[in-house]
Amino acid sequence: MSDLGEFAQRVKEAMADAAREPHWDSGEAENYMAGVTERREEFERLASRLNETVIRPRIEVVADCFANASLAQDAPDGRCSCWFGFCERFPASTRVAFAVEHDLRLEKIVVCFEASMTPVFVKFHDHDNFTAPLDSVNDDSVGDWVEQRLLDFLSTYLQIDRGGEDFDDETATDPVCGMRINRSSAAASDSYRGHAYYFCSTECRDRFTRNPTAYVQVKLM
Repeated sequence: MSDLGEFAQRVKEAMADAAREPHWDSGEAENYMAGVTERREEFERLASRLNETVIRPRIEVVADCFANASLAQDAPDGRCSCWFGFCERFPASTRVAFAVEHDLRLEKIVVCFEASMTPVFVKFHDHDNFTAPLDSVNDDSVGDWVEQRLLDFLSTYLQIDRGGEDFDDETATDPVCGMRINRSSAAASDSYRGHAYYFCSTECRDRFTRNPTAYVQVKLM
């Protein structure tokens, strides 16, 4: 490894070599940038379509099976995520997310999968990628890949299932007043950072909503 002085000199030499003559004329640069703009527009259309017609509907199928699941409502285009809140039956705050991205040259799409679980009870695959050329994306292939990632997640998530009857029959602790209540008879509910919370009254819910950080240390037990 050279010292900083030698490295600085090598940087100057590289800059000088690059500055001796232009690598692209103005026409080539304009054509390249026009192509980049066209590919970016195509990517944005593709990312929105894949999210709305392929990814999100499949996440919704899984989320509909769990009363503690909630889809993110404000995710940017091309991204979709779902929280599975901490509860008695599934005692972990869990998230699955997909994002449609692109490579540096905007020639390929990259569908990214991420999963997280806190606390971690079991081993699981927390990320994976699906890559395809931008101009030949097959929706069926993307759908098959998304379905397999969700099935893998489901297999993992169900390993922490404590069992029991329907979600509504479980008891919960009101994080504001500490009262134990049945979910089915809770007067109100809310969620915060992936955790579902249930309340004995709308007054407790409103107090929680105004300042959730004052009560999040009370976990559902």
